[in-house]
Amino acid sequence: MKKSFNTFIIVFTFLNIFIEIQAQTLTIKDSTALAFDEQNLEDPILLWPNGAPNATGTSDEDKPAITPFIPEVSKRNGTAVLVIPGGGFVLRAKDHEGVLVAQWLKEQGFTAFLLRYRLRPIYRRTEWLMDGQRALQYIRAHASKYNISTERLGAVGFSAGANLCADLAFSSFPGNSKSTDALDRQPTNPNFIMLAYGYGELPATLESFPKANMPPIFMYGTAEDSGSYKGMVKMHSNLLHAKIPVETHFFQTGNHGTGFAIGDPILGQWPYLAKNWLWANGLLTDKPRTSLSGSILLDGKPLVRGSVIMTSIDDPNAPPVIIYQNNSGTGKLGLYSVPKNEGPVAGTYKIEVRQGATRWTSNSRDPFIIEMMDKQRKGELTKEDIEKWTVYHRARDLSPSIYNQRVFTHQHPNDKKEYSVHIKEGMELNIEIFSK
Repeated sequence: MKKSFNTFIIVFTFLNIFIEIQAQTLTIKDSTALAFDEQNLEDPILLWPNGAPNATGTSDEDKPAITPFIPEVSKRNGTAVLVIPGGGFVLRAKDHEGVLVAQWLKEQGFTAFLLRYRLRPIYRRTEWLMDGQRALQYIRAHASKYNISTERLGAVGFSAGANLCADLAFSSFPGNSKSTDALDRQPTNPNFIMLAYGYGELPATLESFPKANMPPIFMYGTAEDSGSYKGMVKMHSNLLHAKIPVETHFFQTGNHGTGFAIGDPILGQWPYLAKNWLWANGLLTDKPRTSLSGSILLDGKPLVRGSVIMTSIDDPNAPPVIIYQNNSGTGKLGLYSVPKNEGPVAGTYKIEVRQGATRWTSNSRDPFIIEMMDKQRKGELTKEDIEKWTVYHRARDLSPSIYNQRVFTHQHPNDKKEYSVHIKEGMELNIEIFSK
């Protein structure tokens, strides 16, 4: 009995010591994490060290500023993003729409700057727009210090911050070359903008729309957030009508104010969609894009239905090139053309050819189908036409022509190296793959 009691005392004492050590460890870890966060936030940089225009006080709320988030040298891609949190212009959601966003961008290789802009009722649109413009000017003026490109400076905004972000694009100016202020000499235009559950008030008429200076635009929202959704749909439509590049993603559910939704397996995908959009638009490299044209042959015959995926081997930030081939049984087959704004940059690209069908006749290229559908649209389809169309359909072979997508990564099956080409400006690229 005495032995069992002593054993119990020893075990109980050991457990107490273990629990105490664990508690101390957790406390140390928690305080370390807190200190780590504090140490990694740079001091805000005042945009007007001697006082902002129209300032009515001397508190932080009268001193617009930016806080830099600098990625590790090995991760840097040279693209910079001004982060503009929302809050209805009465507060700034500086944590989930500010710090967390900037930290995510930093981890992805972007140099981020968190904007502290002025708020109402102390200030109005004139001041917070001025703050955003000054921030872009400051970042451009110090591009060499931060190792970023002056032509790849954009902004991401949330809710009211998205409205300010759009305002920066709609209200940009080239800068005053004669100013004695080095920052005032810089242009204020963002090279791209990303709007999260917010939108800008477009000009009343498309004639006044500043198309020439408008950057490409990415938008994110949810159908559940109906207040923002309706305005974003209208803006998307107007941007398309004005021929301004825009990509918009609406998710089914999600409330207002999700930020980057970090950790959410569904909504948390949108920052990666935005990053892919930047990549596809060539906004992760300063190399100029070039147009591309030529032919695509498989076993000596044109690829009638499929795609070619081109990805850079020597520069992960170079934009990918995707060529969708949708030829028909008429005309010259196998030819393709890629415009400059969708083309590659100079360098070595890996070629991957994907075959989606072995026979294919597109409705848009079949002369008979084109004739019949045109008559149908005009209401001129006769009984004889329907009979001819019926006979035509029954004579066609519309059964599957392929068991599964065929993927070719080597020019010849026995090649040891994957198929690659070196891209030069203005070159003609004839792509040829052999399955045997």
